Amino acid sequence: MDHDGHQEPGSQSRGREIRRLWSDSGTGDDLRRIGMEAPEQLGALFLMDGEEIDRVTGGIAPLTDFYPKRLSDAPWDKPASHRFASTCMWASSAIQRFLGSPIINKIWPPTLNKPLQSYFIVRETRYLSRLTGSNGLAELHLYLRHSRLRVPVLEILGSDEFRLSLAETVAQNSEIPQAEIMPDLVAGALARRDFDDVIRLLESEKKLGALELNDLFILTYVYCLAGEVKKAENLVASNSGLIKRDWSVDWLWGKLQTGFGFHPPP
Repeated sequence: MDHDGHQEPGSQSRGREIRRLWSDSGTGDDLRRIGMEAPEQLGALFLMDGEEIDRVTGGIAPLTDFYPKRLSDAPWDKPASHRFASTCMWASSAIQRFLGSPIINKIWPPTLNKPLQSYFIVRETRYLSRLTGSNGLAELHLYLRHSRLRVPVLEILGSDEFRLSLAETVAQNSEIPQAEIMPDLVAGALARRDFDDVIRLLESEKKLGALELNDLFILTYVYCLAGEVKKAENLVASNSGLIKRDWSVDWLWGKLQTGFGFHPPP
């Protein structure tokens, strides 16, 4: 960017080149297959630049074939590793380091900066979820309402693009989807933000008496997203004996009450 605040031609060209990787069917499909769904996510892979690596490794002798145990053969210190990693994963500080990095300012086009923070937040959330666990419903809400990403939605529901592809292939060859593939089909419908299909799938499970507790919460949530608040209330009321109140359930009731006028059971 020049002194008058205009985009430099080279920066605009880099932005087009990066976006072209996603618009090209060959590279775009490969990138989305590994979870890179948008150009801005490329920036959110940033951990540290060369200057930070030099600072972290300053005074440490190189690892060589002659000294293969310079890093020591001590057992892995998991807490220390996560303490170190967390400094790179907090979204607020990570994006500041990214934007302040000299090398990033040379190679990264500012045209991709606008939605960048949301991708750093998704990265932090997924890291913390794997590290300490999370309120799955709250995490699902974050991805559905504040991003268009598919992969985190699939992951939080225990699926992925490969499992979903298999489930969809099996479903095409049967009039009624088998119970084994229903979780992946539901995850896929949620990833598409096709809430009508989520409702169709979960209602079919309900008719078969196969609706699990987490499915009940998802159906309640999606009913509200679809404006079917009364259906959500009736579903919860008819299954109140199965629901044990805890902090995650209280979060869901509060979110639905505030956002949609849902009345939780007493």
